[in-house]
Amino acid sequence: MVNLKSYNQEQILRYYDELDDNEKKELEKQIDSIDYELINRIYKNSYTNDVTDLSKISSLKIIKKEDTTEEDNITGENIIKNNEYAVVIMAGGFGSRLGLNKPKGCLELNINGNNISLFELYINELKEANKKYNSNINLYIMTSTSNNEDTIKFFEDNNYFDYKDNIKIFTQGNLPILDVNGKIVLKSKSEILFGPNGNGDVYRALKVNGLIDDMKNKGIKYALFTNVDNVLTNFVDTKFIGATINNNYSLATKTLTKTDENSKTWVFCKYNNRPYILQGHEITKEFTNTKENNEYVYRETNITYHLISIENIELFSNIDMKYHRAYKNNKFLDENGNLIETEDKNSFKFEKFIFDAFFYADDMLLYRIDESEFCPIKEQSDIEKAINALENKTS
Repeated sequence: MVNLKSYNQEQILRYYDELDDNEKKELEKQIDSIDYELINRIYKNSYTNDVTDLSKISSLKIIKKEDTTEEDNITGENIIKNNEYAVVIMAGGFGSRLGLNKPKGCLELNINGNNISLFELYINELKEANKKYNSNINLYIMTSTSNNEDTIKFFEDNNYFDYKDNIKIFTQGNLPILDVNGKIVLKSKSEILFGPNGNGDVYRALKVNGLIDDMKNKGIKYALFTNVDNVLTNFVDTKFIGATINNNYSLATKTLTKTDENSKTWVFCKYNNRPYILQGHEITKEFTNTKENNEYVYRETNITYHLISIENIELFSNIDMKYHRAYKNNKFLDENGNLIETEDKNSFKFEKFIFDAFFYADDMLLYRIDESEFCPIKEQSDIEKAINALENKTS
């Protein structure tokens, strides 16, 4: 029997005596997997807001998509031809907000009368690039513990879209979900409710799964990190790759420029001369309207499209990154054993953000694009937009 006092989480074991032996063992295994000191620490720390000294903010170099050169294109093409480039897709979520009970990457869109999943859509793009450049682009897919099994089955059922030798699937970490009082909640009487711990865990997850070594052994020098839900992602952008390298950067990200001076969308900048992203609550109108050489320099927003050198990937994998608190809606058992289902936010999830690691890099390039490369699927209403965008792209 688990010692309740050692965990100070009595509600986890509220239904312990009702469980059979196998259920008890499984629950005890989950209990033993949790770092309670970490949970308590990040819960308490989440109530303190970062305070940034704006006098220490400076701008990052920005290159516009239209200002790239043929030399940039050639440099990027050579990286692809030499098999020095890989793609990492972060796909740890379910498509529940899309009305799906399966991983979001398995979502099928009807494009010009043909059904195609997001995963197949992206793999087809890599295949086209391989054919064009006589290359062999490796694809790494990060899942979560909640969708890993379904993701693997999906790929197996589809014969990995004839790309199996180039695909590695790995799992990110997770953390227990907490109620508003900081207590761990139950998914069922024998299961703790866990949630994936954010896309910032990708570096650690690559490391512990041996995939940074895998990249190095294959001679990969740069990897693209992106989310699974942007259907207009250009997975092999040779001009972007080349512009990054030709300007002597080992870290670069594509950005969209916000036009609303009142927007609180987070923006990239430097802090203490290091790459940084400034949170919305710290952004002032004066800051947003800052110009250098007649250009706004603090309006570049994140779309999760990051080119990172293998050296930086390895560096980031050894950093103890901070957690952010997200106020979410979750289903869990109440004190009477009833499943709580509400449209209101009722619990806390803790996540690492991929861009928090950028502060530890020497410098970073911002590569300004336009909306033609950005159409993420977040809600059901986005599906029709995505279909239209893809049909217009192929017409």
